[in-house]
Amino acid sequence: MAHKKVILIRHGRTKGNEEKRYIGRRSDEALSDKGIAEAESAASIIAKLTGGIPDRICTGPLRRTGQTAEILFPASGSMLIDDLTETDFGEFEGKNYRELNGNENYQKWIDSGGSMDIPGGEAKKVFIERSFRAFKKALGDTAEDETVAIVCHGGNIMAVMMRLAGGDFYDYMTGNLCGYMLETETDNERIDLISYHKFDAGDNT
Repeated sequence: MAHKKVILIRHGRTKGNEEKRYIGRRSDEALSDKGIAEAESAASIIAKLTGGIPDRICTGPLRRTGQTAEILFPASGSMLIDDLTETDFGEFEGKNYRELNGNENYQKWIDSGGSMDIPGGEAKKVFIERSFRAFKKALGDTAEDETVAIVCHGGNIMAVMMRLAGGDFYDYMTGNLCGYMLETETDNERIDLISYHKFDAGDNT
């Protein structure tokens, strides 16, 4: 089996993040000024985690992940994976708790602990499978030892960690520029999680 060190990194802060909005697949936001500054400060922390430039850097098609990858790994190209996007928040997209207060569908979703599908959005099961499919694509050749950095969305990280480590989807919530460092072994049939730890390279106060 091959050994792969994988760093899952949530993108930097956007204006929607600052306003506590549900920023999903439909919202192609760039990093805010604060998000850019935080990503620049986080670059040295991430470099220590990866041991320099990773063998492969993967990101999704939305601006906030690509922009974060460019700041964290300057002068390094990245592999674009279409499925590395956040979930579609449906009728909640772009709104925050204050704006959704009193919305019957939103209250039902909150009461379910986020387990029910979002009205007009992407089914949770579909999103989890899509995220894990993207993760497997990011790993590349399962017979090759590598360090892989994946700059993606909080939901992608939650989905991947739930599939690999068990537990609940919401056990793995991360702030901007936070994520997980994984040690894995892979072959053509399986991905074994050997160890993992959470890191925080952002300013999520």
